[in-house]
Amino acid sequence: MQKQQQQPKYKFYPSLLDKFGEYLNSAAQVDKPWNVDKTPDEVVEGIEQELLNMINRVPFESEATDRGTAFNELVDLSIENRKQFNQLLNEPGNITYTLTKKDGRTATFTFPRSIVEEFAEYFRGSIPQVLCQGTLTTKYGVVELYGYSDEVKQDMVYDIKTTSQYSFPKYHNGWQKHVYPFCLTQRGCHISGFEYTITDFRNSYQEYYPFNYWKSEEALRLHSERLIEYLESKRELITDKKIFAEE
Repeated sequence: MQKQQQQPKYKFYPSLLDKFGEYLNSAAQVDKPWNVDKTPDEVVEGIEQELLNMINRVPFESEATDRGTAFNELVDLSIENRKQFNQLLNEPGNITYTLTKKDGRTATFTFPRSIVEEFAEYFRGSIPQVLCQGTLTTKYGVVELYGYSDEVKQDMVYDIKTTSQYSFPKYHNGWQKHVYPFCLTQRGCHISGFEYTITDFRNSYQEYYPFNYWKSEEALRLHSERLIEYLESKRELITDKKIFAEE
């Protein structure tokens, strides 16, 4: 389903759409246990500041995020370099992997052998880290959608999630399930569904979502238009202009 290329006015990626959705529903966060010492206004302001920091690409440190990235790299290593991966498997005990961050610093994590082997087998034959780019027409102009899907296998797209605890359907509001299949379909790929493949490092879980191009297009358009309205109202606070397709 190829679309004629048009010059975008905005550039969005899934985690940005996720964070904006969290901001829109920030009232639901007020009663969460971790916000017990905050006023409702403080909760909303905190989430908005996180959104603005993401828009402005303010560096963010998170051990949980690093752990998830390291696990994802380990799964990709099992697909792309079986020799190096097998060397890790040959070491006794659980699997230790060292993540090298963009700034050159490293972080080392240990993962349960059974979970690593399960995910390595599950994604055998997949194509990892597929660049997904597409265009979305809105009443405010063209949006470029972009990002890297974790795995693509046959007609399925996968996103690997790691979490400290899981309850179904934790990722129901995630936008990867729309963005990646939508972009790949524009490039002529036949995508039938999307799966969040999840582990809490004790068990694994799956959330499957069938893909419909037109339903995803409508959902993306409505959400993106609300995000554009927000961005234009906050333009003076936005220092990183990539989101406006200016860099």
